[in-house]
Amino acid sequence: MARPAAILFDLGGVLLPFDRERRVSAIARRLDVGADAVRAIFAGDLPRRMDLGEADEGDFASAFAALAGRPIRVDEARELILSVFEPPNTALWRLAEALRAHAVVGGFSDNPVFVRAVFPAGGTLDPMIFSGEIRAAKPSDAAFAAAEARLGLAGDDILFIDDSAANVDAAKRRGWDAILFQSNDQIAAALAERGLA
Repeated sequence: MARPAAILFDLGGVLLPFDRERRVSAIARRLDVGADAVRAIFAGDLPRRMDLGEADEGDFASAFAALAGRPIRVDEARELILSVFEPPNTALWRLAEALRAHAVVGGFSDNPVFVRAVFPAGGTLDPMIFSGEIRAAKPSDAAFAAAEARLGLAGDDILFIDDSAANVDAAKRRGWDAILFQSNDQIAAALAERGLA
């Protein structure tokens, strides 16, 4: 396999492990409400609208305030949204940094820009392509086209690592090389096969 000119990592579930129930519990405790009421907010259209840049943490603050029956600050809403993330996958962040010797190493994620707040110290992805900025989310063709435009590269120059089979399949349809993330060891082996170890 030819070495890619750029490697893009997904964030949630890859570089940034997450647990939706962890966030549900954190919000339910903070707002003193039932878990099902919190789940209902995240089952609605607000999360997708935020991923597309059509809503922001202020909209979540309003939704949380309506649920709690008291004002919720925007910074508090942001903290609660980010409570979904567990500690970063530091070994994979280190691998991403090492890959800079071979290619451009960036991120491609269905998230708002403020997710940068949970990057580990020194963690850099450049470019970092957030769905909230490009106004398109994976696995839409528009999202992958926007990533190509940001990189200035054609699909066959890009390697993509994501934990969603639908996103990996969409990348491959555009001619990208793509790996479905399952474990750090599996990714290291897949990269070695591509001459990137």
